[in-house]
Amino acid sequence: MTANRVIRILDPATGERITVCHGPDAAGACPLAGPDGVVPCSGLLITPDTSDTTYWPLRIPRGYRHCDVPWNERVRTCVRKAEDNRRRWQTGLNRETDRVRALAAAHDPRYRAMTPAQLDHTALWRWRLTGAAQALRHSEREARDQADRFVSLVRFRHHPNG
Repeated sequence: MTANRVIRILDPATGERITVCHGPDAAGACPLAGPDGVVPCSGLLITPDTSDTTYWPLRIPRGYRHCDVPWNERVRTCVRKAEDNRRRWQTGLNRETDRVRALAAAHDPRYRAMTPAQLDHTALWRWRLTGAAQALRHSEREARDQADRFVSLVRFRHHPNG
């Protein structure tokens, strides 16, 4: 969390801004928590003061004693990494497809009699067997699994008894 980060605290019924905070301190604790540990956004919604609302707003349960801003940021980071790996995987497939089609157009005996659909399937098969493609898939899966673990932790913290 950067010191200049602004988190809007919103009324859940109207969406109107009630106040703002700057997120947790370096230890991850809410610097505005009351003496009983309850965070000031308890029972309200929080969202960053930006237009990026992909994983926001977050509903904070009444009586809550944790700051979920860092967890939501971690989820966003993991999802971005997974999406980046997916884009890189698709770029590799596109390159392999172009390569196989170019070989077919040059009358390569392995590909010249194939239909466009067969060329696409061959390129996919060839690309999926490469170490690069397998590493990207593995990294994408790991990032998505990590995001799921962070989301599960926040859900558990919101509803520890069920």
